[in-house]
Order: sequence, then C-alpha cells, then structure tokens
Amino acid sequence: MTPKNEKDLYIKIGEALKSIRKEKNLKISDIHAMSEFHSSTISLIERGKQNVSIGWLIHYANILEIDPTEIFLRAFKDDFQEMQLQKMYERFGTYSPESDNDENS
Repeated sequence: MTPKNEKDLYIKIGEALKSIRKEKNLKISDIHAMSEFHSSTISLIERGKQNVSIGWLIHYANILEIDPTEIFLRAFKDDFQEMQLQKMYERFGTYSPESDNDENS
C-alpha cells in the first residue's frame, strides 16, 4: 500500500508533466509517436495513478526538450515556497505591528 503523501508526489509530478506537455502544444498521442511510451501509460502517470522512475522522467524531459529539474521545480514549487517561508519565520520571527510601535517610542 502506498502512503498518502507518496500518492501526492505522483499527482504533483503528473500535473507538472501534463502542464509542460500542454505548454508545448503536444498531445499524448504526439508523445507516443516520439517515444516508446504507450498513451495509456502517459495518461496514468499524468494523473498520478502510476509510479514513475527517475530514468523515465529524464527520458520524458528529453522528449519535451526541457531540463529534468523543471519537472521537479514545477511539481514542488508550492512546497519549496512554503519551506522558504518557514525558514524566514524561524530566522526573523513573525511580524507584528506592535513591535514597530515599540521601536518608534
């Protein structure tokens, strides 16, 4: 059985792949024609229903003519931003207007 957060990973990666493919105005059938990937497999992966290997992602990125890191940057953009915000909060604390008033007094 796959833990829920692992399923979320597959969904995020799949959504990123689909988004990039659509930006390049490619249909799943186009990807199938340019590779050995079956249309049904591509569809399952884009919907987060099938696990995918790093090698598969690299090959898919090559077909889309993108750097493989683009997939992960898109898939986990919100997570990266949340982590950065959390680090900033830990370093600087949270802002409160009362602290400004204290400094100006």
